[in-house]
Amino acid sequence: MEGVPFEPLLVGVSGGCDSMVLVDRLYRDGYDIAIAHVHHGLREASDEEARFIKDWAATRKISFFMTRLDWAGRKSSQAACREARYAFFERIMEETGRSRLVLAHHQDDQIETLLVQLVRGEAQIDGIPAIRPFGDGWLHRPLLHESKQALLDYAWQHEVSWREDASNAETTYLRNQIRHTILPPLRDIRPGFEQATAAAALARQEIMREQATFVSIYLDRCKEENGIPVARILELPTDLQRLVLPTLTGETFSSETIRHFVTWLRVDKGSDEVYYGNWRMRRAYGFLMQDRVMRSMNDDLPFQVGENLGTYHYGEQMLRFSIGTHGIPLDAIAFPLTVRPPRPGDRIQLAVGSKKVSRILIDAKVPRYLREQVPVVVDANGVTLAVIGHRIAIFGSFELLAKSYLMIEW
Repeated sequence: MEGVPFEPLLVGVSGGCDSMVLVDRLYRDGYDIAIAHVHHGLREASDEEARFIKDWAATRKISFFMTRLDWAGRKSSQAACREARYAFFERIMEETGRSRLVLAHHQDDQIETLLVQLVRGEAQIDGIPAIRPFGDGWLHRPLLHESKQALLDYAWQHEVSWREDASNAETTYLRNQIRHTILPPLRDIRPGFEQATAAAALARQEIMREQATFVSIYLDRCKEENGIPVARILELPTDLQRLVLPTLTGETFSSETIRHFVTWLRVDKGSDEVYYGNWRMRRAYGFLMQDRVMRSMNDDLPFQVGENLGTYHYGEQMLRFSIGTHGIPLDAIAFPLTVRPPRPGDRIQLAVGSKKVSRILIDAKVPRYLREQVPVVVDANGVTLAVIGHRIAIFGSFELLAKSYLMIEW
């Protein structure tokens, strides 16, 4: 298959048409493949899908690895599911010694991703890369130049069975809204626009790679013993300043996070530090330094936030804070936030009225000796935003008018 070397591969398979066509083609081409499947535990059909893939692999004597996600006490989301999938893929790659992960994203996915990035106002509108570093190896998407219809044609021609995910027909998520309500009229207005848009995405990715390479070399050359001089970063054009954070961390960020980082660099406050995901950016005496951390929160430890809040440990609880399209309206929040044990008198706003946090924990039958271990998130005004594992605040009219939201996941 074009772009995929003949090395041992791990193939992510959901059971849908796209991934079944991918794994069938790799198998027919003689690749050494193993299959990884994530049972999300969110749909009744998931059990049957897992059995279907396992049987398909067993018939062909292909190694099969599966994990089932446990959402007990946690809120599932597309972002949380995606993180769990990729963490599982990376673990299986390490355990099996396979350095190549192959996924079945295709041309239609590319177009949808570009439109999602555009609608969300993301800083980098460049779609899905065909290949990128992943863990200690590489992630390949060899079907990006092929349309969904081409994959369906292959499946019918070669009698490839698959399982249809009924949730793909729903319009709850932005990507599905674009797929079902925006793309059809675009195809009518401009037949063949998918090919042109995909080609433009490839061209944009090439430009972005060249710019990122330049920024990486520039930062390496500017680096001194105490870090990178902030003044040298600010000499770059604004478009290239926006690439500094992704270049230093090797990760992607929302446009809000990129804007926050660039603004933070430009404001001279002497010594300061902010967190973006699991990265700490420190500025001291005109120099920028970064390191990767997993922050632990102690009792009553407030943390100053950027606009990408990151992942934290609170005791044995892992919390993820991010900016998204649903959750708690940012306009209703005063920063910084504090994560702490419950206190007498704590109340959380609900759809109708408010409720004592202590009553929520009692109703949830949390033993008294464990209640003080339940993390509570409050803002700078002492407003309770979440009782982790149990409730997230509801702010009524704020939620109808808000454009950006704080997402809290556990």
